[in-house]
Amino acid sequence: MDDNILIALIKGEPISQELIESACYDMCEHEHSSCNSACLVYALNGNASVNAHRPFKENRGCDCFKNGKAIFNFIKNSLTKI
Repeated sequence: MDDNILIALIKGEPISQELIESACYDMCEHEHSSCNSACLVYALNGNASVNAHRPFKENRGCDCFKNGKAIFNFIKNSLTKI
């Protein structure tokens, strides 16, 4: 998790979508080579990459690959379905 988010939470400050998207990108940057449940997208998608059936050149194995905004939107949409 992005340390800036933790600091803002502790201070009681609002968390911007931009900051969350940055943390999402960082998560993917750290986990993308493993694609495991440490990635929230992978975990929320039933332990699978999003649209992994598509050609690797098209989506690098996941539609959310290193895209903080796509990751944010996927998580937000997934949580509204629960």
